[in-house]
Amino acid sequence: MPQDFVVPAVYFPVPDIFSGGDTLRSYNLNYNWHIKFFHRDTQSAHELAFAALTELQGRKNLVPLIDEAGELTGRGFRTHDPEIKKIDDGAVQLTVVWDSPRPYYREPTQKMMRFYVNYVKKQYDKAIIQINKKETEE
Repeated sequence: MPQDFVVPAVYFPVPDIFSGGDTLRSYNLNYNWHIKFFHRDTQSAHELAFAALTELQGRKNLVPLIDEAGELTGRGFRTHDPEIKKIDDGAVQLTVVWDSPRPYYREPTQKMMRFYVNYVKKQYDKAIIQINKKETEE
């Protein structure tokens, strides 16, 4: 680490994003966030990362969302189980992963207004009689 680097410190880089199909109507963005904790030694950095990991796990991996003023919105998103690993002396990485399904773009269309069914009573009654005959013969 550079001499003027102040520890403890946490670095929040932009998450890596992977995309893929999800369903017939949606795709999925998979976020991988590699948060780095720095301290004077690896053990101290590990303790910082471990505190963040246990806090996240203890809240069932639910990250609350806040607005621009820093107020809780009452909404949140759920992550996969987080992981920590040593990346260098005095540096430990916390990896947080979550999925974000998104709908595919669909052209606006007119929805069905009315639905008509032609019902032929004679054919329906004949089919019911045949079913009843088979049940009594068995």
